[in-house]
Amino acid sequence: MPGLSDLTRRDVLARVAALIGALEAPVRVGIDGPDAAGKTMLADELAVVLAAAGRHVERLSADDFLRAPEHRHRRGRESPEGYYEDSFDHQRLRDAVLGSGSPLLVDGIFLQRPELDDLWTLRIFVSIGENEVLRRGIQRDGAEMERLYRVRYLPGQRLYADRVAPRDRADVVVENDDPDSPGLIVRRGEPGPAA
Repeated sequence: MPGLSDLTRRDVLARVAALIGALEAPVRVGIDGPDAAGKTMLADELAVVLAAAGRHVERLSADDFLRAPEHRHRRGRESPEGYYEDSFDHQRLRDAVLGSGSPLLVDGIFLQRPELDDLWTLRIFVSIGENEVLRRGIQRDGAEMERLYRVRYLPGQRLYADRVAPRDRADVVVENDDPDSPGLIVRRGEPGPAA
């Protein structure tokens, strides 16, 4: 499991973009990770780097496939099981991914769950610690959301980690506690020198 440390964000983007650029069709990259990990930012940045290299990719976000609140919260607004089991319309997301004829970068939570895992030709997991999830989540969503992070989102992510072990299964792990100097673990593709 080659690990790369002391990299700049630009280095990480270049290395991951090169991995994506080397994939054979269909190119469907799932960029997974906990809430507020930086999945959307990473996917958007990778799309720019790939476009600059002459490789067009489409972007999708799992957040565009949220179920209606009455379905998402049917187990209760604070239920971690409800967060993991009921938040997304997996069939609509599958249909959108499979219906795309272009190389595709998809960001979202829970992307390696059994209903979606077979979609991806490359699995990227953006990793941050729980304290950083909480800090960023409150910064992004407001202090009034702290309770939901503590009772719904973080426990829902633990359920996912226990059931699926997404970090361990990912082809690439971006350790993103410090976005300016992320760590990189490459398990598949061109690993580069080990740290």
